[in-house]
Amino acid sequence: MKTLKDRILVGTVTAALALIPGPLAAQAQTHADPLQMAQAPSEASCMPLQEVTTGQNEIRKRIENRSILGNNWHTDFIVPSDTNFSYFVALVTPENYGPYWMDVHLRLPQGGSEKVFSDQADLSTGMTVSIPFESPTGRQPAVVNVRIGGMNGHFYTISVAACE
Repeated sequence: MKTLKDRILVGTVTAALALIPGPLAAQAQTHADPLQMAQAPSEASCMPLQEVTTGQNEIRKRIENRSILGNNWHTDFIVPSDTNFSYFVALVTPENYGPYWMDVHLRLPQGGSEKVFSDQADLSTGMTVSIPFESPTGRQPAVVNVRIGGMNGHFYTISVAACE
């Protein structure tokens, strides 16, 4: 199993290619990270998911480690219920060098959740991390919950795509 450090891609343009649907994505991925290419079949099509509260596909957040009101580490992305997805890809781009903690859970429509990823790493400014994951039980989630923590005041950008 590859660790978070093994998933780092150079630049955000390379990572964004994973979100392009259809044959162009498969062609572009032949020049990308081998892990990402192995996760994406040649006919795969991916769609960006919308964050629950804003409806945006990409969210910029500031890490806030608050003792009284709790932290703001969680970001939820809604999964359309009319399509069965084979796997998902989270793209994280930190704006600050430092340690980051990342967990991904799939929240199921019938209740409960499945933990699909958990790791920590020191990440460099502007380096995009691609985290491919799938449901260990094959059940389709209603929400993808990404939990990212780290140094108070650090910024990052997160997006999630669902792939057929």
